[in-house]
Amino acid sequence: MTDRRDLSEGFDPAAAGSTKLGAAEQKTAEQQAFADKLAKRPPPDPLERAQIEKARKRTKARAPRIAMHVEDREIAGSVVYPAHSDEEGHMYRLADAFGTRSRQFVYSMLKGLGNATADHSLNLDFSPASPDQLAFNAALAVIDGVRPKDEIEAMLAGHMAVANILLLELVARTRAAVAGHRYEGNGIKRLDVLGNLTTKFMRTYTMQVEVLARKRRKGEQNIRVEHVHVHAGGQAIVGNVSHRGRRGLTKNDQQPYEGGHEKPTAGPVSDSTSVRSADQEWQTLPVTSNEKGTLSIARRRTR
Repeated sequence: MTDRRDLSEGFDPAAAGSTKLGAAEQKTAEQQAFADKLAKRPPPDPLERAQIEKARKRTKARAPRIAMHVEDREIAGSVVYPAHSDEEGHMYRLADAFGTRSRQFVYSMLKGLGNATADHSLNLDFSPASPDQLAFNAALAVIDGVRPKDEIEAMLAGHMAVANILLLELVARTRAAVAGHRYEGNGIKRLDVLGNLTTKFMRTYTMQVEVLARKRRKGEQNIRVEHVHVHAGGQAIVGNVSHRGRRGLTKNDQQPYEGGHEKPTAGPVSDSTSVRSADQEWQTLPVTSNEKGTLSIARRRTR
């Protein structure tokens, strides 16, 4: 059996105290060195100063986002409250941010966001996570910035905010896996799992944005034409085109034209062959021909 006096031999309380004091002094010196480094930074140049002024004006023109204090009361759990004393006014701001008149919906969303943004990095999910006020208010800012019109849009905005938090965490873990593991065995498996999860959350976030945009369009489809090629002898119309009559045609199977615009006429293409005109019963119109022979088309107008 070991004597306790043997364990205490060689222990110098004065040396231990001086070690702690030395560590504290070193930390203070490092903080002072960093403060001196920040103080020696040069002022912004004229170009940067102009950009700062523009950014200041645009930022002040934006509506301030809603934010709350989050406090861990241990037994009582996390408590959220506004920074000012007007509880009723803050409740109206929350209802407006979530696009609802239901207090129950607001309370449910706040509780869900608090749990989803809590910090689990220290407890490893063995005990209640500590509240993260920064992440909580960031998620609130996302929802307030989306300006939801109803509860469905508010939930979508909340999902987008939480998906972004998880996505950034997965990206960080994936980079750590790339840097800290060899490309063999468990290192490949870990990188594969994290990479797949990161890709899935990226797609999920994109789908959420598309769903929100589609809901606000109320199912309308927009077709955008980026390139129009008009070859020699062809015609194109750029703009909104509306057709009247059955299937966009008039009674004589001709496209209508607005009053005040001259009806386009086709110029001669070839003098070899002719067809009947749709306007006059036997008036001929020129058509093209090729080397193998002529192509003749006759069409009599139906009376």
